[in-house]
Amino acid sequence: MLKVLIRVLHTIALQLFVCLALLYGCASEDIDQRFAHPAQTFQTYKRALENSDFDLLWECFSSSQVEGEDRQSFVERWRQKTPAEIKAQLRREIAEERIINERIGYLLFDSSTLGDERASPFFYFLRDSSGWKITSHLDSTFHQELEQAIERGEYKLPDF
Repeated sequence: MLKVLIRVLHTIALQLFVCLALLYGCASEDIDQRFAHPAQTFQTYKRALENSDFDLLWECFSSSQVEGEDRQSFVERWRQKTPAEIKAQLRREIAEERIINERIGYLLFDSSTLGDERASPFFYFLRDSSGWKITSHLDSTFHQELEQAIERGEYKLPDF
């Protein structure tokens, strides 16, 4: 009788383990791997530029970044970029990836890969339900999240 009870409990435990493993696997697939972290989003952005895949490029940006611009206008704006402008974006190399918290992060680029001294050495990111998306430091959502991160001690502005 005791052996039967142990066998039943063992079977139940094994079934529970399998169910939990499946549940965990399903939950981890919610994030699109192309946008799994800021550096991956940047690689997706570069791949979109290399292939002139403007639909994929659109997906790289946060909804607040492209807010007020329809997809067709966005595509036309990017199609009008010169080869030199595209090449300048593709030349960028990541020096640092920083995830400030679960909502915001940034990439710092190697200054020698920027080409133009006026170019920002940063890309800023917001995380939404599909992953990390490119935004601007002027984005009000990013700005609010950054202010809250500073208040919570998650980030400290550099001293100049």
